[in-house]
Amino acid sequence: MKTCLLGAILCIASALVCAADCTAQGIPPRDQWGEKFNSPGAKLTFKETVREVMGDRTVVTYNLFASSLPKDQHYVLCMLGLGKEPQATTDAYLNDEGKVVNVLADPARHVAEDPIDLKVYGSKGEPFRFAIISDDGQLRAFTQIVPFPIEKTNGTCRISAVELGPYYSGVLITVTGLQPNEAFMTETHSENEGGQTNATADAQGTYRAGVFPFVKGKGSGKAGFRVSAQSCKVEIEFPWGEGSQKFQ
Repeated sequence: MKTCLLGAILCIASALVCAADCTAQGIPPRDQWGEKFNSPGAKLTFKETVREVMGDRTVVTYNLFASSLPKDQHYVLCMLGLGKEPQATTDAYLNDEGKVVNVLADPARHVAEDPIDLKVYGSKGEPFRFAIISDDGQLRAFTQIVPFPIEKTNGTCRISAVELGPYYSGVLITVTGLQPNEAFMTETHSENEGGQTNATADAQGTYRAGVFPFVKGKGSGKAGFRVSAQSCKVEIEFPWGEGSQKFQ
């Protein structure tokens, strides 16, 4: 069984063999990761299988599943950790259910299926990005896992914060559940700084904004983002700076 253990700052490969054609794989650069770069109709999803405490952190195990991608292809499993560069990790295939495995079962040759278990640990709001990419780079699917989300709900609305840079130097705020094209007010604050902005949801009732909370002269602090709309009021807080990156 292949196990990929990923930490918040340092990526540790445990029992993981890098694919032979890593350098030839054509891994997309950081700005070309995300579901909008999936092959037409393709989707990569994940399923949590177990959470367990190991020392001072909680390790969460996931399996990946792909749909609308050919199952008779060889792929490479790639990953993008926070503050890291994209890298290829191991060979990948899709079984009949679309599960991402390292070795397909071959009963005639007495070969057992070898699933890929992704074991991750990290901080609140920290994302882990994965992709499977075919040898020619033409078939691909991406997904993002946030094992310990920063999120709140109120009424129909949900607000979340995903870390974009180490120590929350940048944070992506996403609000869902607003009315389509609804106009509303946002308020951002970080320590003694802040301000209000007029905003508008998209046609799906979603709003996204980048927040960069660092304050000149301070090494750490707390930041918040508040939405005041007719449909709901919801807000969220998160730490930043020195000491903010804490394993859960």
